[in-house]
Amino acid sequence: MSRRKFEAELGRRLREAPVPYDPGAEARVLEPALARQAERRPARRSPLPRLAVALAVALALGALLLTPAWAAVREWVGDAFESTPARTSRPGLGPIPGGGRLLVQTPAGAWIVEPDGAHHLLRGYQEASWSPRGLYLAAVRGDRLVALEPDGEAHWTLRGSESIRDPRWAPSGELVAYRRGKGLRVVAGDGSEDRALDESVAPVAPTWDPAGAPDLAYIDGRGALRVIDVTTGRAAATATALPGIQTLEWSAPVDGDGSHGTGGSGGGDRSERIDELLEASPDRIRIRALAVGHPSAARLGHPRNLRVPPGAAVRDAALSPDGRTVAVLLARRGTGRGRPMKTDLVLYSTRTGSARRLGSVPGRVAEVAWSPGGERLLVVWPSFDEWLFVPPRAAEGRAMTGIAAAFGAAGAPFPTVGGWCCRARSAAAP
Repeated sequence: MSRRKFEAELGRRLREAPVPYDPGAEARVLEPALARQAERRPARRSPLPRLAVALAVALALGALLLTPAWAAVREWVGDAFESTPARTSRPGLGPIPGGGRLLVQTPAGAWIVEPDGAHHLLRGYQEASWSPRGLYLAAVRGDRLVALEPDGEAHWTLRGSESIRDPRWAPSGELVAYRRGKGLRVVAGDGSEDRALDESVAPVAPTWDPAGAPDLAYIDGRGALRVIDVTTGRAAATATALPGIQTLEWSAPVDGDGSHGTGGSGGGDRSERIDELLEASPDRIRIRALAVGHPSAARLGHPRNLRVPPGAAVRDAALSPDGRTVAVLLARRGTGRGRPMKTDLVLYSTRTGSARRLGSVPGRVAEVAWSPGGERLLVVWPSFDEWLFVPPRAAEGRAMTGIAAAFGAAGAPFPTVGGWCCRARSAAAP
């Protein structure tokens, strides 16, 4: 055999020969190496982005694991992070838990989200809100107030000489209140009879009597809480508003059939109804009873403060449709150096003032909203690009992910929820 053939045959046999493997060899090599690594002083450098993401995910899942009330939600959150690459490339929404339609606001315009998750953009429309039965929207486009259908067809347009904000359709469907410049105005539901109600008001959205009476609550420019009959302009009730107020909501008791009850107590006028008004500022929350339907005038009760823990900030507050519960997002800094901010979802009873923490998550949580019938809470979680749908009794829960991409808002302000439609109303209302 020639030398060349011998070398070729030797190379072939070496390539084909099995490599010996000792299962304990890897451990014998790795253990001393890891021990030496553990004794080294850690280098002073910024953590890798991948490590930061892993820690953030661990914090989120850890927080959910530690709160039994959101035990069902944590499973959805975990699944969402595992499937992030596929979701990012093809964003979308699933069915809305509890049903109903959502109104979502982005810098590009207002989005309508159907119960099955299908959604479309009404480009250029801002400050949008539903009509009572969801047949129309009141929205702002530039210097105009517009009434339009959810498919984008405009029915009437009202031009304003100053900026227009916070249009709110009355539950009767007959009136739309809105702020223009520093004042408060009202226009008929068909776009006629636009007129001023107050020349100076606070930058807080007004709120209508949910039972359908033409009564409107708002904060005037001097910081007074006023309830007026918009048909006559007569002030029905007045009191000092919560200093620094940012949220004002009005809720009436609802009977099992969806109609509004009379409320009140024995011995009173049965035509009188006891409602609840919610006032919220960055550091305080309070409830005030409002007696309406009395022949002489509405009456405001004394405010009842709901306890906010020291050091916590009120991020958002929402009154349940039946007026019995206030859902509040409380932001608080973690104790100890380097501990991240957390947000608690707390439910307060409007009757007793007692509080129940439903859950706690890391990072910023921006909004909370009730479903039309009060069966679900929608929690907007920008820190993790999530919507969390949580029942008030936390029997189950669900998370929707990829919210920013689904609404074309990646890199823009996170989408806000403008309303969840709709509660049962009179058949005459639009």
